[in-house]
Amino acid sequence: MRYFGLILIAAACLVPVVWYVPLATSRDPIALFSQYLGSAALVLMGLNQFIATRMPGLETVFGPLDRIYVLHKWLGVIAMVAIGLHDIIDAEMNGLRGGPLAGIAEDIGEISLYGLLILVLASVITFIPYHLWKWSHRLIGIFFALGAFHFFFIEKPFSNAEPLGLYISAFCLLGLVSYAWMSVLRPMAPRGHGYTVASVKHLGGLTEVELTPRGRGLKHKPGQFAFLSVSGSGLSEEHPFTLSGAPRQDRVLRFSIKDLGDYTRRFRDRIEQGMDATVSGPFGHFSMPSGREPQVWVGAGIGITPFLAFAEHLKQRETGQVKLYYCVRERDDIPYAVELEKIAEAVSSLEVIIVNSAEGVRLTPERIAADLGGELARAHVFFCGPVAMRKALKSGLVLKGMRASRFHFEEFEMRTGIGLRRFAAWLWDRGTYAIEKRRASGAHPAE
Repeated sequence: MRYFGLILIAAACLVPVVWYVPLATSRDPIALFSQYLGSAALVLMGLNQFIATRMPGLETVFGPLDRIYVLHKWLGVIAMVAIGLHDIIDAEMNGLRGGPLAGIAEDIGEISLYGLLILVLASVITFIPYHLWKWSHRLIGIFFALGAFHFFFIEKPFSNAEPLGLYISAFCLLGLVSYAWMSVLRPMAPRGHGYTVASVKHLGGLTEVELTPRGRGLKHKPGQFAFLSVSGSGLSEEHPFTLSGAPRQDRVLRFSIKDLGDYTRRFRDRIEQGMDATVSGPFGHFSMPSGREPQVWVGAGIGITPFLAFAEHLKQRETGQVKLYYCVRERDDIPYAVELEKIAEAVSSLEVIIVNSAEGVRLTPERIAADLGGELARAHVFFCGPVAMRKALKSGLVLKGMRASRFHFEEFEMRTGIGLRRFAAWLWDRGTYAIEKRRASGAHPAE
């Protein structure tokens, strides 16, 4: 996530203060602060709708798309907190300007608040099935439109034609146009690159698909991902997948997709050779550095996919020594071991190491540091796999002398929570501990 983009967002929220502060001399400052919170929430939601469009140039300002998804989530959460405080803190004051629709706008604001609250909670409660979440997520724009209506017509200490009114209105319009583009115009407009499914292979729990372009095709870098949709058979919904093949001159693409949910199960059962597909992208900045410094690649399970492209690309470029740790849970769960070992035979700089947890072997920071033989401070580490494993390896390697900026990863999950499950677990543990402590002291829990 780029600091420049975060600074722009913070500045956009703070600009209204320039106009709100002079109003505080003649208005109730508490009520005025409540109105500022409502205005800031509309700015954040308007920007959030725009960020969701995946427009070209967004990655330049805000960082790779995987980080933009994280930003999108937190902007929504912060906006929801601001709206909630706006509703709780009394914003009423005397002598406000309104119109005939002010009463209706007040009621619509309440509908917008509770609708957004429900949908934002549905977005961060990750056990809700993906297809239900995605369907409900599309409704956020409708409730944002209701919030914009509330702003346009509610009684407030300034008019829509004044600088402050025009400023907030601009972000409302940005959000409404972005929502209209995503929900109505974009599905109707030609997008992406047309492909044909050339081959389908089932490798254990993986479905490997090769696509041949019907036109000029997509140009990508090793490690990037793209959005894939397949015509017919309930597979037309776009989903992001890592491109597991290195770039080719003929622009043929390979995806390796693991059966992890409803869509990927349908994909495995219904994908057939000859189907038409659309690929949009590429996205992401998960790419190898230039230079001869040592590199460590850690691919856990399906997290091996970007490193398949990395390894294949080594045939076309020189690099320092590369150690690839392929972490699996059982011997049968390594469909690409043979392919990687063949590449390692042809590329002297690549060493492939299978780490099989079923055999009691674990990848630890100590092992990586020892295998590098004192080169850890110079090395770049690339990781793709479970979040818990990533955090453990990164913290351990940093303690052993690696610079944090040299640990590269992408947010493997596009949809993440905000720690509600961990908070619930913490409350449960605290409650259980208190009960056990009371029992140990001889007191009854209900006393």
